[in-house]
Amino acid sequence: MKWLFLFVVLLNAAFLSWHSFVQDKPEKAKESIYGPPVSEKIHLLTESLAVTEQDYNAGMMSSESIEDALSKIIDEATGDQPELFCPRLETERQEDIKQVSQVLKDFGWPYQEREVTGKRAKFWLYIAAPETPAIAERVVKKLASKSIDSFVINRAEMKNRISLGLYSSKERAEQAKLRIQNLSGYRVDVYEHMRNVPLRQIDIEEPIDEKDWEQFVSRFDLTKMMIKLEKNPC
Repeated sequence: MKWLFLFVVLLNAAFLSWHSFVQDKPEKAKESIYGPPVSEKIHLLTESLAVTEQDYNAGMMSSESIEDALSKIIDEATGDQPELFCPRLETERQEDIKQVSQVLKDFGWPYQEREVTGKRAKFWLYIAAPETPAIAERVVKKLASKSIDSFVINRAEMKNRISLGLYSSKERAEQAKLRIQNLSGYRVDVYEHMRNVPLRQIDIEEPIDEKDWEQFVSRFDLTKMMIKLEKNPC
């Protein structure tokens, strides 16, 4: 009995020692998840797998809708503003300059005017040189009797040719050619070439929109003017 009592005592002591060891052992710290301080809910990778295809497509449609709305706003904003430009007018004839200056004063538009040099197409009318200078002089007299101005050229490369004038417009040159041929009976040739001529440039300093520009241009008969119009950006 004494040995049995001793065995029970040792067994109880062992049980108490084991129970005390288990309770004193520190629990394993749980791993914390770091995330930025945002108001939206954060989904883990495993949780993101639960997002349905329908939710994904809905998100894509929302993004595209925002882009379409922004594009529409930009288009409407730019469409409300008329396109502006600063025109330039250029001509070599004094009568054209006077007409343009008067219309600019009527519109009240500020402008700058200056003289430049530029190449322009010219159309020279002439009658081919006859065999001798004497014949050339007789042709000039015959033309004068028809009220046609002309003169004999004395330069070597064009000697005895009969000049009938220089034209800035091909249409006018062709009209003059037919008229002289019909009156004189002589064949008339046209020589087209480029020549440096003085030009007058007028720059409108005030930005103009398309509507005002059309009203301005309507004041001119462009079929009768030797004028170049440019719609340059301001």
